[in-house]
Amino acid sequence: MFHFNRYAVYSVAANVVAVPITGLWVLPWAMLGCALMPFGLERLALVPMGWGIDVIAEVARVVTSWPGAAQLVPSMPVWGLMLLGFGGFWLCVWRRRWRLLGLAPIAAGYLTLLLPTPRDVLIDGDSHLMAVRGADGAYLVSGGERSRFAEDTWARRGAAGRGAPWPQTGASGDGALTCDREGCLYKARGRVVALERNGTALSEDCARADLVVTPVPARGECRVKPVIDRFDTWRNGSYAVWLGGERIAIESVRDWRGERPWVPSRGPDRAALSTAAAGPPAGPAP
Repeated sequence: MFHFNRYAVYSVAANVVAVPITGLWVLPWAMLGCALMPFGLERLALVPMGWGIDVIAEVARVVTSWPGAAQLVPSMPVWGLMLLGFGGFWLCVWRRRWRLLGLAPIAAGYLTLLLPTPRDVLIDGDSHLMAVRGADGAYLVSGGERSRFAEDTWARRGAAGRGAPWPQTGASGDGALTCDREGCLYKARGRVVALERNGTALSEDCARADLVVTPVPARGECRVKPVIDRFDTWRNGSYAVWLGGERIAIESVRDWRGERPWVPSRGPDRAALSTAAAGPPAGPAP
């Protein structure tokens, strides 16, 4: 759940069948195959071993085809994962009744799944791919140089599906995103974010948007609004944005890398400096 953002509802049913096959059939044949390899006879063991692997794969295919077999969940905070680990350790290390006290941190750890706040805007480290959260919770992803891996990661980490691509012109189905040939305007929670395609409308977007995202260097053209430009993504990596009625919270990969000798020094981050003036960040969860 923490690393892959998936909860397998029927994992117990699958393991009831797959684990005995693995332990009683696949692994013994695997050990025998290793013993036969010096004599070139490993095929005698690997073929029946493959039969068992085929059965396990079929069990996985059948179970995952059941309705609601896997649920997407957001990643809990790191301290929530630590609570789960501590509770499990407490249950395992003691034999007396007080071991049941470990259920409390386990329950608290699972409750932290309710804390993460979905990201409203995402920008990759090359400024080529952007995504915005639609009204249904799915991410609408920009066209152009699209990265399947980044799209899957964004959708998975946000526990959301992948929505339709951005319209070249016109509005998205929910009306949150309106686009023309120069870029798009995204409106959510009383905020407007300008997402540019080529930077030709930077001055106009600076006047009408609360945040400007452009794939070209802004070079100080918009000083009164938060801007995430090509220099920012080059220095700080990918960005995530949370929109709020009173402030905008912005995080970058650079914020998570920390101050280490191998991490390049932070340059002037116009986006972070501009939003800091509006007050403390909204406290987005990792």
